[in-house]
Amino acid sequence: MSQQRIAVIGAGVVGLAVARELALQNAEVTLFEREAIGAGTSSRTYAWVNSNGKQPASYHQLNVLSMALHHELQASQPQGLRWLECCGTVEWASPGIELQRLQQRVEKLQQQGYGVETLSREALIARLPDLRHSELPQTVWHFPEEGLIYPALFMAKLWSDARRHGAHLHIQSEVTAIEDHGQGVALHLADGTVWHGDQLVIAAGRWSPQLTAMLGVELAMIDANKPNKIACSFLATTAPLAVQLSANVISPQLNIRPDGGGRLLLQANDLDDQADPQQPTTCDGIIAQQFLSRLQTLLVNSERAQLEKVVIGQRSRPADGLPGVGYLNGHQRVYVVVTHSGITLAPLLGRLAASEILHGRAEPLLTDFRLPRLLNKSAADFPAFSTVHFPAAQ
Repeated sequence: MSQQRIAVIGAGVVGLAVARELALQNAEVTLFEREAIGAGTSSRTYAWVNSNGKQPASYHQLNVLSMALHHELQASQPQGLRWLECCGTVEWASPGIELQRLQQRVEKLQQQGYGVETLSREALIARLPDLRHSELPQTVWHFPEEGLIYPALFMAKLWSDARRHGAHLHIQSEVTAIEDHGQGVALHLADGTVWHGDQLVIAAGRWSPQLTAMLGVELAMIDANKPNKIACSFLATTAPLAVQLSANVISPQLNIRPDGGGRLLLQANDLDDQADPQQPTTCDGIIAQQFLSRLQTLLVNSERAQLEKVVIGQRSRPADGLPGVGYLNGHQRVYVVVTHSGITLAPLLGRLAASEILHGRAEPLLTDFRLPRLLNKSAADFPAFSTVHFPAAQ
């Protein structure tokens, strides 16, 4: 069988994972990226590897299996680059309805066999000594199997593997038109060149609808260019701090994770209704002051903390919140992968997509996430998300 020529549009974490898997299986892969590796959502994400309350059960399973692949991939390189911190998550909630929701979520996760345990206040202080004791409840929950990704390092690993197996990358290479004529695919590029090949994978995150529209197909995704707490989130990065933090912390005031070199990455979901991609915030603005005030409340040695940047993460979110994976039409030449939780799901979606593309077999794990439910519809055709009830619904 001749080597298949496959293009992938989008060099974010999902596109890179697909390209890597295709290249590992001897496809001739060409990756097209309009800006640079990770220029979109993949570099503006909290990057928490989890399946903490994700529904329905098939989506939970997809995330759990991909979590295992993350650990497997990192374990395969014990002396090399570390892009995955297997640090676990600790979480607590305010008394009342939020605590009830957390307890219900924990009970369901336990029924599903997901790793979760309780920690006493004293055990938490021993584990994370720089948390302010006065802010801590008597009991918190610990999710030991969860982890954190350093996105730039993870993408470096994915691309290094793909390149080593023959993949080619064209950056600052914008696709202006797509032809799917049944016998193959052609990509017209902004520089006037044309790529010809056998198949195409669209994995361009929130820009994917613009690409499917070139083939006359509408793809229902949340518009992340408009203010919307479901699609947009503030992320603040501190300058290096002399603070011991060796886990992902989800608290009522603030989500805090280590971000390398003493930096911390901060998120506060209740502020996200103020996130407007058209109105960037600054390190001395009101939102930044909120982040710093909450950080100082939670951590010792943070009184003189400074922020290096505050950005708005724009999520790649299909209209019903679940992945959309599969061929765009009956020609089976143009394959699409769009998803929220791309950091968590990239390893598994890359593997499953490559299997379907190269071997022509439908993967049962993708049954509930097929593309047709999102095609030739708009986000308005789907029920609005009511609210974000748990942190992992970010």
